[in-house]
Amino acid sequence: MKLFVLKWKVRRTLAFSIHDLAVILGDEITSVDLVPIFNGFLKDLDEVRVGVLKHLYDFLKLLPVPQRREYLPRLKEFLSTDNIRNWRFRWELAEQCILLCELFTASEVSEHIVPVAMMLAVDKVADVRCMTYKLLGVILRSLRDEERLLQGFVNDLIEGLALSYRWTGRHAFAVLCQHLLQEDGLQDAASLERFAKDFLPSLLALGSDSVPNIRLALARTLTQSVLPIDYMTSTQNPHCDDVLRIFQALQADKDSDVKYFANLPSGAVPLCVSRELV
Repeated sequence: MKLFVLKWKVRRTLAFSIHDLAVILGDEITSVDLVPIFNGFLKDLDEVRVGVLKHLYDFLKLLPVPQRREYLPRLKEFLSTDNIRNWRFRWELAEQCILLCELFTASEVSEHIVPVAMMLAVDKVADVRCMTYKLLGVILRSLRDEERLLQGFVNDLIEGLALSYRWTGRHAFAVLCQHLLQEDGLQDAASLERFAKDFLPSLLALGSDSVPNIRLALARTLTQSVLPIDYMTSTQNPHCDDVLRIFQALQADKDSDVKYFANLPSGAVPLCVSRELV
């Protein structure tokens, strides 16, 4: 049966279930017979491609490591869709990349997954960005035993987000810092010291940003995730004075929304909720 003669709805059904077929048929048949079909789906309509994307991790984990690696350069292809408004496609890509990090080495993650994550971090849709913040946290953990790669990734985040000329990039950095502290649970001394060294100076620099939305995101991050941690306001933190100085300035900010968020009690605002364009 030739796939090109099948209607797209049939191909879509097969795309959503090809990982189940792989489990049933076993490694050898999957590598020889299913991989070519899978590759065809990657070039198909978005309605079909989303099926293989949604179960990309489930399929790739069944392949031999050398064959699995062949798909890394193709991850960026999922950033292109027939309809740019199809934001759920990019959301699925971010979610799958979170799972894929465990299948590949730190160097492979750095080379292939990081560039995709950096693009998704400044997506126009808030839900996509929120999923990507989780991905960026997973990448940090994946690289933690490779200091050179880790520092390179941190530099990418600072240069690509915190120092971005686009306000959406700087906003993403502020929310990412909140996610790292709140969702990733950086509570041990070593992790907090690393955060203060790598991220805190760039985060605090956003306090003088000319865009109110950036200062608002910073106010929320400080109130909800930085100040509640004792280390951040203790003399152990070399930036503790700057934390308090910037926070006090935000509490008296000329923008009423920024001032409101800076004066909220801890825990009053959920992650990924703010005044922003979606």
